[in-house]
Amino acid sequence: MLRLVLGIGWLIVLLFAMLTPGDQFPEVDYFSLQDKLIHVICFAVLSFIWAGVREPIFRDSSKGRRLNFLIFGLLLGILLEAAQTQVPNRTFDLYDILANIIGGSLGILTFLNISKPK
Repeated sequence: MLRLVLGIGWLIVLLFAMLTPGDQFPEVDYFSLQDKLIHVICFAVLSFIWAGVREPIFRDSSKGRRLNFLIFGLLLGILLEAAQTQVPNRTFDLYDILANIIGGSLGILTFLNISKPK
C-alpha cells in the first residue's frame, strides 16, 4: 500500500512539473543535457516505485512489469510530452520522449535487479 501511495504522489509531482507553464520555473542550465537527465531521473523513479506495487492490477509480477513499462515507460512519457503542446511556454520534444522511455526502462530494470532472489 505504501508503494501505491508513493507512486500516486510521485505521479502527481511529475504531472505538476511537466504541465506547469515553462515560464513558472527559473531558468537553470548547468550543462547541455540537463533537461534530458531530469526526464530520465523522473521517469526512472516513477517506474521504480510502480514496479513494486502489489495492488490487484499489478499482482502477476511478469504481466505487472510489462504493464508498468507500457504505462510509465512509453504511454505516459508520450502523452505528457504531447500534452505540453497545450501548455504555455512548453514544447513537444522527441528527445524528451526518448529520455522518458530510457528512464522508465532504467527504473524497472533497477527494481528487477535489486529485487531478484539471491
